[in-house]
Amino acid sequence: MQLKQLETVCQTVIKNYNLSQSAKVLHTSQSSLSKHIASLENQLRADVFVRQGKRLVGLTPIGEQLLPHIEKIFVEIRTIENLTLDFQNPTKGELSIATTHTQARYVLPWVVKRFKEQFPNVHLILNQADPESIANMVAQGQVDIGIATESLLAKDNLHCVRYYDWYHHIIVPIEHALACLPSIDDLSILKDYPIITYHGGFTGRGAIDKVFADSNIEPNIVLTALDADVISTYVGLGMGVGTIAEMAFEGEHYRNLVKIPTKIFGKHVTWIATRADSEVRSFTKAFIDICEKQFG
Repeated sequence: MQLKQLETVCQTVIKNYNLSQSAKVLHTSQSSLSKHIASLENQLRADVFVRQGKRLVGLTPIGEQLLPHIEKIFVEIRTIENLTLDFQNPTKGELSIATTHTQARYVLPWVVKRFKEQFPNVHLILNQADPESIANMVAQGQVDIGIATESLLAKDNLHCVRYYDWYHHIIVPIEHALACLPSIDDLSILKDYPIITYHGGFTGRGAIDKVFADSNIEPNIVLTALDADVISTYVGLGMGVGTIAEMAFEGEHYRNLVKIPTKIFGKHVTWIATRADSEVRSFTKAFIDICEKQFG
């Protein structure tokens, strides 16, 4: 049994059973990957993948059982590589982070600036994705760190540390009827207004939906977006009342808007995740340490 065969299985699953995409990642041909799979299945005397014609569409029951063990092999290989690289040069390398637009745009700039001051020779990669994809990317070893509010705690093989707590706030144009309120503590105040908020699965949207449902209020959601910049733009056009993460409001960029503090949608926690069974580079630990110092 060869590592190339096992690596083919891992990458094929990561790339949603697309051999063409897997071949690009592994810098080889699709036919070579097919040969690796055929050779492995011949050695195991069992099919690892479910097929529809020539297409791979999933894992067989034995493939499902094998995958966690194959992943552990490559976790150990990455750990050996990381230990060796730290021994050779602890201040040089590559750090890959998966996070949401909100974190990358509004929270991480402070951290990235200080990290690069300490580690100018580390190539930093910011991958923006939805929370579920971020959790999968960390779990599958595609990135070193994942930062998000949702999904990370759902993965058993991730080690999560608390980053910071935050609330949703309300934004309205300065001439809006709600603009004079110092805060909003009653959800019913919003029931008669069109609402612009985050797309499902992003930046605590699930909590917003739950609060409305628990209060038996049907919100008039007229527009959803992936990030606060878009929400703020359409609120500024007078299309509705916006709900955004508190750290995402930049008053200097939206002088025609007012932010109204509220806790009616509950407190949220943003987490930092790494694989629980893998040793990370020393500069990866330093990045997490800077994050933990950011909010005291």
